[in-house]
Amino acid sequence: MARATLIPELHLKARNEPGLLGRIVISLSLEGVDILHLSAYSNENGEGHLQLVTKDPAKARKCLTHFIPAVDEREALVVEFENKVGTLAPVARLLGSHGIFIHYVYGTSGDGFKITGVFSTSDNRKAAELINAQPA
Repeated sequence: MARATLIPELHLKARNEPGLLGRIVISLSLEGVDILHLSAYSNENGEGHLQLVTKDPAKARKCLTHFIPAVDEREALVVEFENKVGTLAPVARLLGSHGIFIHYVYGTSGDGFKITGVFSTSDNRKAAELINAQPA
C-alpha cells in the first residue's frame, strides 16, 4: 500500500508581496537548507501562506524568523505511494473509515516511480500507524 512518516512542517504567514517567495528560498539556500516539500498560496486578504518541509527545520526556522516572525512548526505526515492510478484511494478510505479527517494534502510524483504526499489530519500518529499496518 503506502508508507507513512511523521515529520515537522513549517508554516509561515506574511503579507503577500512580489518577491516574497524568492526572498524565502534564497535565504534558505544561502544557509544551506534543503527544501524537500513546499506549498505556497495567497488569499483574498493579501496574506501569503507557505508550508515547507526541510532537512533541517530548526535551521530553516532560525533563518526565516529574521524577516517573517510568524513561523510555526507543526507535525505532518509524509506518505509515499506507488505512482500508479488509484493509490491514494485506499489511504483516503482507510483514514475515513477510522474517523480521521484530512485537513489538507499536497504532493508530487517527481521521480516518476513514487508519489509523495504531505498530509495534515485530525490524528497524524494514528493515521501513520494505520497506514503502516497495511500490507505492502
